Amino acid sequence: MARTPEAITPSSWRKVIAIATLASVIVSIVILAFTWPTKAMETNLPVSIAGPEAAVSQFEQGLKDRGIETFEFKQASSREDAERQIKERETYGAIVFTEGAAPEVMTAPAANASANQMLTGVAQQMNAQVQQKATAAKTQALQQAAQAGGQQGAIATQQLEQLKTEQEKLQQAQVKTTAVVPLGDGDPNGMGLAVAAFPLVMGGMLGGILSIYLIKGTLRRFVTAGLYGVIGGLFMTLILGTWFGFVPGDFGALWATFGMTVFATASFMIGMSALFADAVGIGLGAVISMFIGNPLSGANMPWQFIPAPWGALGQLMVPGASNTLLRNIAYFPDASNSLQWAVLLGWAGFGLLAGAIGWAWKERRATRMSAEDDTASVRAKTEAKTEQNADSPDTVEIPWKTANAPHGGDS
Repeated sequence: MARTPEAITPSSWRKVIAIATLASVIVSIVILAFTWPTKAMETNLPVSIAGPEAAVSQFEQGLKDRGIETFEFKQASSREDAERQIKERETYGAIVFTEGAAPEVMTAPAANASANQMLTGVAQQMNAQVQQKATAAKTQALQQAAQAGGQQGAIATQQLEQLKTEQEKLQQAQVKTTAVVPLGDGDPNGMGLAVAAFPLVMGGMLGGILSIYLIKGTLRRFVTAGLYGVIGGLFMTLILGTWFGFVPGDFGALWATFGMTVFATASFMIGMSALFADAVGIGLGAVISMFIGNPLSGANMPWQFIPAPWGALGQLMVPGASNTLLRNIAYFPDASNSLQWAVLLGWAGFGLLAGAIGWAWKERRATRMSAEDDTASVRAKTEAKTEQNADSPDTVEIPWKTANAPHGGDS
């Protein structure tokens, strides 16, 4: 006998519209999360400035007159002080004016490619202004020599020679560009760290997802994530540091950074899954790490370009803190790393705390339910025994009394 196929009830049109709308909203959020930071305003870039007050004021006023608000200048007492600010990551570069010498633009290519390009552009603009002044002076002198004749022409020729000399001096006053913190040979374009940022985010999520889905028990999940941080961090250091040379620096410090980065994300996800549910832990981890933390991390641009307060918030999340910490270890040994370590440890500790609370709550709930089940079982047994006693006859025949009872025939 042939089996008839079961009838499938189509979904309602309301559900069709709702699912299509939900998918559209999700893809819009994803696109917005990854493209919005690229539309950030290029303002408030910290840059050191040093030199005579008159030269500094004239330069700053010139930028204001042209409507340039890209830089937020931080006063430095000297060139050495400006270099210190760069190496401690207080600023992204410096502009130094020296009396009787050409200006100098100090850059830090290792800090950020976008910031380095902007400061290099400033040096080129300053050089263009010098060339423009020299060309204008030469043109004026040539015009005077051509128009003058006789004694005035001789005077104009003499002035031309003087202006040529001044032009040569101006040409010698080319703005000097100095890379204070250059990139390493393994990553000359600075793309290695930027490219590695997203795989780091995915790595942390991968550790959390696998621990949640494949391991039973909150403690064992955290142990799995911890071992993953140790082993995975070692492999990342060998690949990105030793092999490719994208991240130079102390091997142990890089190992600890990579390992703590993936563990912090995985720990947060495991903690949320223990406190609520597995799906909640995975969902929160994906949203916070991939759709919020990664776009706000400042991996591809200075975080100061991201509108406030989102740029600063991004540095308090795992992707932003790990990106800054890796750059500091690789290129800025004088910079302070206390905030970045505190952020990574804070996310990892929050996950552990959430996991402990979730485990304790579930254990208490299980104990209460077990006690309720035991109480219900005892009550059921008691009721069953009571019903059994109720069904028994009130008079029970006692054998020895029946045997010893007198018989009527003996009397």
